Amino acid sequence: MLAAMLTQTTHLLTEPFVRTGIYASPEQALKHIVLDYLDRQIAWAEKKIRRYERKYQRTFAEWTRALSGQATVTDEDVWMEWEATLDMLDGWRQIRAEIAQSDV
Repeated sequence: MLAAMLTQTTHLLTEPFVRTGIYASPEQALKHIVLDYLDRQIAWAEKKIRRYERKYQRTFAEWTRALSGQATVTDEDVWMEWEATLDMLDGWRQIRAEIAQSDV
């Protein structure tokens, strides 16, 4: 049941792209849409990391060393958010590389 619904939904979302000749197949359309989404997530995370680096005038590793033993609660909150953003960026890049290399 779920597979049939997913197939139908995928067809509904990709068919206009194929019908108008933008993509040769639903698979290519879906791959491009997913890669575009990933590119936007990567750009968002990179921008957020650059903002942290400008604000603190250091890389994450440098800032981590500077905080050692003297971080405030606010510093720790920022540190956790910055680290999470770096982790997300790494994950988005890995997923993108895997999908980009697929034969779709």
